[in-house]
Amino acid sequence: MPRELKSAKEEEDNSDVSPNVLRVVLSFRRWGWTAFWTQVVLCVVSSVMLLQLFLFPKVNQSAIPTGLDGSPASLPGLSFAWVGIAVLGASILWNYRYTQMAKKLRSPDRPTKTQTVFQIKIGLIINLIGMLVTLLGAFAIIGALTLRSQQGQAVIGVAGSINPLIQPLDFQIIQASFNIIFAHFVGLVASLWLLNRATDKPNRE
Repeated sequence: MPRELKSAKEEEDNSDVSPNVLRVVLSFRRWGWTAFWTQVVLCVVSSVMLLQLFLFPKVNQSAIPTGLDGSPASLPGLSFAWVGIAVLGASILWNYRYTQMAKKLRSPDRPTKTQTVFQIKIGLIINLIGMLVTLLGAFAIIGALTLRSQQGQAVIGVAGSINPLIQPLDFQIIQASFNIIFAHFVGLVASLWLLNRATDKPNRE
């Protein structure tokens, strides 16, 4: 009985909604949930990878005779990666907001086209900021690893050490950074698609 009442209520809410608005509603629901769950998974995986630096700081850390720091946690750019995750959290909340906007668009007091486009543009800005910050961090990390590898070769040549300065955990940091970038890319694509749907000219039937 509750399902029948819910279906009747949805039919009543959609009775005054045009087919073009229904297509926008479907896009908000579909792309909002797709981007939401994709970003949640990538955010959790990337956070676990970066947390290993602080939970297991001494695992596979090199002991370099010259005193060079081989700890992955000392890499520059990690702060940018964490900022990228924080911005990704905001993007996840905004994608959830898209799914709620799908419900509002079906109601009689639905937001205007201008308001809808404004909400989508905020989502675009969030993901662009997240991509920019994480890319800066990735460039800094890769540059530091390149310099560290060159220093490691010099140490091996002078001191005869066989302990590398590049650790397996360093590659996990790079992977985490690109996961964050890809998550923001997914949110960016979703927002661009919704913007295209929201600004598309209605079909005249």
